[in-house]
Amino acid sequence: MSQPQIKRFSILIFLVCNFLAGTVMAGKSTQYRQWIQEMKSAARGPFSEGIKWYCNDGSIHPPKAYACARHGGGVEHGALGKKALTLRENGYWIANLLAGIDIDKLMNSPDFVDRYNQILIEKYLITADDGWILRKALFYRGAIQEEDEREGARRLLTTMARRKEWIGPRFAGLRIGARMLPHGADTASVQKVRQMAASLAEHDKHFHDLRVKIHGSPDAGDAERVRRYAAKQKNPEKYLALAEEIDRVYQAAPLPQLLRKDARIFSRAHWLQKILNDAAKAYEANPYPEHRYTTTAQLLAKLRDALPRIHSHSARLRVLDLSLATEAENFRQGTALRKAMKTATRQHRINWIRQAATAAYGAGLINKRSLKEAKKSLARLSHQDIPLNTYLKELNYLGRIPGWGTQTLRYQFFESMQKLAGIEPLALHFIQDQLRGSPLLLLSQVLDSLSRDANQLAGVKHKLFGEEIGTGFHALNPGLTRGVLHTKVDMENLQKIRPDGIYVLPETVSDLPPLAGIITAGEGNPLSHVQLLARNLGIPNVTIDEALLPRLQQHDGETVVMAVSPAGLVELDRDSSRWHKYFSRKKNQGSVVIRPDLKKLDLSVRRFIDLNELRASDSGRIVGPKAAKLGELKHHFPGMVANGVAIPFGIFREVVLDKPYKNGKQTVFEWMVKQYVHIHSLPEGSKERADYAETFRAELYDIIMHAKLGRKFTHDLKQAILKTFGTTDLGVFVRSDTNVEDLAGFTGAGLNLTLPNVIGFEGVLKAINKVWASPFTARAFAWRQSHMEDPQHVYPAVLLLRSVSNEKSGVMVTEDIDTGDRQILSVAVNEGVGGAVDGQSAESLRIDTRTSDVRVLATATAPWRRQPSPGGGIVKLPTSGSDTVLKPAEIRQLIDFATRLPKEFPPITDDKGNPAPADIEFGFVDGKLHLFQLRPFLQNEKAQGSRYLQSMDKALQANTRRQVNMKEVPGI
Repeated sequence: MSQPQIKRFSILIFLVCNFLAGTVMAGKSTQYRQWIQEMKSAARGPFSEGIKWYCNDGSIHPPKAYACARHGGGVEHGALGKKALTLRENGYWIANLLAGIDIDKLMNSPDFVDRYNQILIEKYLITADDGWILRKALFYRGAIQEEDEREGARRLLTTMARRKEWIGPRFAGLRIGARMLPHGADTASVQKVRQMAASLAEHDKHFHDLRVKIHGSPDAGDAERVRRYAAKQKNPEKYLALAEEIDRVYQAAPLPQLLRKDARIFSRAHWLQKILNDAAKAYEANPYPEHRYTTTAQLLAKLRDALPRIHSHSARLRVLDLSLATEAENFRQGTALRKAMKTATRQHRINWIRQAATAAYGAGLINKRSLKEAKKSLARLSHQDIPLNTYLKELNYLGRIPGWGTQTLRYQFFESMQKLAGIEPLALHFIQDQLRGSPLLLLSQVLDSLSRDANQLAGVKHKLFGEEIGTGFHALNPGLTRGVLHTKVDMENLQKIRPDGIYVLPETVSDLPPLAGIITAGEGNPLSHVQLLARNLGIPNVTIDEALLPRLQQHDGETVVMAVSPAGLVELDRDSSRWHKYFSRKKNQGSVVIRPDLKKLDLSVRRFIDLNELRASDSGRIVGPKAAKLGELKHHFPGMVANGVAIPFGIFREVVLDKPYKNGKQTVFEWMVKQYVHIHSLPEGSKERADYAETFRAELYDIIMHAKLGRKFTHDLKQAILKTFGTTDLGVFVRSDTNVEDLAGFTGAGLNLTLPNVIGFEGVLKAINKVWASPFTARAFAWRQSHMEDPQHVYPAVLLLRSVSNEKSGVMVTEDIDTGDRQILSVAVNEGVGGAVDGQSAESLRIDTRTSDVRVLATATAPWRRQPSPGGGIVKLPTSGSDTVLKPAEIRQLIDFATRLPKEFPPITDDKGNPAPADIEFGFVDGKLHLFQLRPFLQNEKAQGSRYLQSMDKALQANTRRQVNMKEVPGI
């Protein structure tokens, strides 16, 4: 077999293996989902191996009396079958039992957070899906021992309450666990319910299943189940008595009574005793819902703040239970407020939002910093008369609060939800379910009423399929587009995303292919690479409140129009004839044209270049903008830029494009030019053209990936690395740096490859081909080629930049990206390396360079940070969970750099030569600023200037100077 044949055969084997691996995984998911359906209908559910005793010495015995008496004691419960065990072995933590569990071992396992999350999500599924996999097993006697489960849950929650992170950044997760996992003492009334049920079952065999349910998995709904059963009986009295006893168990005692009872228990903690007694007294002082809503909201916040001061872990759990009782009362009083909303003034409603935000903090849904920022905004609305533009601006800001709550729960639960959704799609509704019964429900409803009021005063509105709404959308990028709405996206197969689709995504990801519009349930941050690229190309992008998702899902698969105005108004509508005049036959984004400067291009430079030699003027000449502008930055700010070596365009031309194509007479470059000519001769938009272009792209990619670097290249590169870094045994980021990015009208942000922290010379050599080839991946090619003139002149340089282990990193734009104010910095930052540019949920700030004042748009809620590993590559580690990423001294450094930049750096301009803001990637190590990239921040003028989008904002611009009387009742 010849060498080319061996090569083709190896590629074929590789592709077949990958295809088979993907097929196997897809097959397993299908099989696992089938197993779940089988368990739902099986009499024993997941406990197909019957009932067994699990003894403390590790032995397992058949179900007989005192089976563990000689084995140190133990518990009896259902034995999981092979299918359930297989699912658990693959990370699907189903059929969870807490009886007799080794709590310390569980909590010390590296996947504890995920396992705990899945326990809670399963509890939700059992309630929401008629028992889920326990649908029949709930009535399988002995499978679940309620008292043992209760004891196990109590030990778990008490141990968790001992740990700082669970009363800190993961407080919401612990509190939801306290709500969902029964863990209280077996009180006399519960005993009575159990005894009454047992007695009835003794005389009525048909009542047996209900008796098992009440003993194994009791809940408040048991009362109604018993009443339905009683209605069929000739003598229902005893059954109705049982139902009444169940009601008494689940009927909450008056809140002041609970508060005073616990105040007596906490007799040694006088400060806590005072909080509880004062709250009881305040609650009783005034029966009106607004007063009691305020009292309970304030108490929720105080109880959360009290937890770190309480040293007893069981006492912490008791305070959590009291917090849940307080939240239930807060919810009841909020229901009364909603009924009174029609007659409430704007001022009253603002106060309700203030208290709802306080309650949301107490419930763990927002952090203290977010609450503080919300109160600052509310203070600006606490005057009798305020300008309409202030009213609109602050309500828009307050509209972020529900999103903050969503992100808090995503920090804890999102990855686990996604995992379980692979076998049970209903799992994806877990966060929505938690928010629906939280203080954020009232906040959202009141905020919506005020936002609709403000929009009515201004003559503008959000629209969702013909219905006017006040809140629920937050605009990231303006634009007007039409496309097919997709609300069910397989995040594991993003290559299936179509360029004519408007996609509802659970999160913004860094590797999205071309698409028409983006709607995200998780905001990520507006300065990520994909957001910057969307803004540059005029692709509209909004975030949406999770509560609106079901309404979008009703229109899945329909062609819709999405309009996002420069001022942030959003409209989603079915496509119809009224929209035709706003769309030409040409693509809506066709105004963006990529024109590399071929006169400037110099391919004769074919040596490795130290970063110190490069300047901004070399961009598009011998290297791309990353290396050129970093060289310029290093010249002006030498301590802020790491050392680096550039591989210029000319070397790529020499090593790849000037080589013979398939050992023939024409070069690769000549072959490539002929291919582009043929592609453009085929009908635009045709399948024939698309198929031919993809075949060509794949072959070109393969040629670059397998290009031989040669001995001279290897020798010269090693010498250049030794000269610049002093050693070849170090980590570098291998970064693509082309002549078709950061152009006057096109950024190309994030399209090409960066390989992080490549260790050693051999690793660098292997990385170079990958980075050279990255502009010709299907995704990068698709984003670029439809906008490209002279597509044969794409030249990738490579920058080897020494690894910097950032403690935090982010993106800064030297203007307010929403208003265009050049005195304001827009900043997104995360812990670790590269999170903000890749779309993680970041700390999002607006920083005033004149006063150093900071406005927080979002706090960082990404659960993971990435750090360079000593062995190469990146490791994923938990974030600290801190409310704050950037410290004041670091903010001052950013302001200082932004102030110096226009004075010391060559002019940064747009495609018309006008001054443009800078988009800067930065990091901090030991509190010191490091710089990694600078590019112009470019927006799509066509999107900004669309006449329909301008018409959406026209009324807003005319009416914002009028005054709003906050003591009036809104006229909506």
